Amino acid sequence: MNGGALRALPSLGGYPDAELDLLASVAQEVSIPAGGLLCREGTTGQSCFVIVRGEIDVFKALGAGDRVLATLGPGAMVGQMALVDRAPRSASVRARTPTVALELSREVFERLLGAQSPFALRFQHQIAVAGIRQLRTALDRLGLLSSRRASPAESADEGALALACVQAATEDWDISLEDMENAVIVIPDGQMTGAELAMRRRGR
Repeated sequence: MNGGALRALPSLGGYPDAELDLLASVAQEVSIPAGGLLCREGTTGQSCFVIVRGEIDVFKALGAGDRVLATLGPGAMVGQMALVDRAPRSASVRARTPTVALELSREVFERLLGAQSPFALRFQHQIAVAGIRQLRTALDRLGLLSSRRASPAESADEGALALACVQAATEDWDISLEDMENAVIVIPDGQMTGAELAMRRRGR
């Protein structure tokens, strides 16, 4: 796969050609059959995935079964926290349809960060933005649930799903709900220069 083929992906459209070529050269292209797992909840992640073709389900074990938290398509980035944190995966990812993805390992990513690669710095920023959106979406889901009138059974089912989304998001970022509401991304001099994502609490 070449960098030009990645330009059509929504999440990568703003990257310069040279950085897309770099991603295509350092990431491994993987094909996953429908029903195959990209990563499993509870395991230590070693890489993240950018979905090129196909659809995936992000799901979490809840009670006696699994709950699908989201269905994502081309351009989606999943498992990205593995590049900046060695905590266990907060959810599993399964191919809903035959899927092609680019797998970027933490080892390669850290090497690029150490070399101050513009691609790695931009990608790190994107990880932070994606994480914040995940957290906000989880809270919005809870807020929407509280405003709806539904039967007790529907409320219990939707409430469990909403809480699973919040749990996955807060586990990924290891922060409380209050921290999530107050967090903003700080990028010194327009860049992130280390492997850690800097976050600062905003006063209310």
